[in-house]
Amino acid sequence: MIRSILLRRLVSGVITLWLISVVIFAVLHVLPGDPRLIALGDEYTQEQWDAMTREMQLDQSLLAQYASWFKGLVTFDWGNSLMSPYPISELLGSAIYYTALLTLFVMILVIPISTVIGVYSAVHSGRLADSVASFLTLSLAAMPGFAIAVLTIYFLATNVFRIFPGSSIFNPNASVWSQLDLFALPVLASVLGLIPYPVRMVRAAMIEALESDAVMVARLKGLPERTVIFRHALRMCLGPIVQAFGLTLVFLSGGTIIVETVFSYPGVGYELIQGVGRRDFPVIQTLVVILAFFTIVLNLLTDLAVMIVTPRLRTRM
Repeated sequence: MIRSILLRRLVSGVITLWLISVVIFAVLHVLPGDPRLIALGDEYTQEQWDAMTREMQLDQSLLAQYASWFKGLVTFDWGNSLMSPYPISELLGSAIYYTALLTLFVMILVIPISTVIGVYSAVHSGRLADSVASFLTLSLAAMPGFAIAVLTIYFLATNVFRIFPGSSIFNPNASVWSQLDLFALPVLASVLGLIPYPVRMVRAAMIEALESDAVMVARLKGLPERTVIFRHALRMCLGPIVQAFGLTLVFLSGGTIIVETVFSYPGVGYELIQGVGRRDFPVIQTLVVILAFFTIVLNLLTDLAVMIVTPRLRTRM
């Protein structure tokens, strides 16, 4: 049964990806402005203009342009950037690597911290600790991402303390692991911006579990409260917790645009903003489809993980 559900999700995901490729291709081609003018600048010859037209395949019909681009997309022949000397695969490969590292560091912090705060708030629901946690998470959730990023720079890089670099400009000739201090503020800003949501979801799921009949029976049996919480209640809300972290991961896969832009962090979000600013259509189109691909895959894996850790769902299937 799980196999058939996964197959349906895969088919749905492939159709969704194709639709996204059509939409992003159409949107970029109806926008005002000619990318040839941006690529060539103010001074160019007719030969250069014709060569750029042929390179961008603008002398062909829209259908032929889409078919050529889509073929290159699925065969990993993504072509060249219009504004950079590097191939798109090399350009985006580096950006994906840096965003993957940022995501890894953020999730390493978000998962344990939000689980501990969410569980503690649920166990002490209505008390001072829960009120303080709710106030802090609500304040962070209400604060725009760029404001959090700017505040981390203000307090930890410039005006108050000067502990970490205010921008994440990596030296390409040095190992990433020798430049870990450049991750500090992007990771901190991402964690502060993201953590309210999993904390609130973990808290809500844990409160529901603590009020369930199964937990009440465990308490009536005289089990220690610690055992009731960690062996029974926490296990019951594993599904919602996994879903919360899965959604956080989905958001991180493409939602770090603001943080990466503020810190000049060379990830996917920063590259997307740069591509939009330069009207680099091949980069934008490819990047949007790649982000959609990761979003669909992460959603699929999250659903699968929720099914695995939730016996009730497995029984229904």
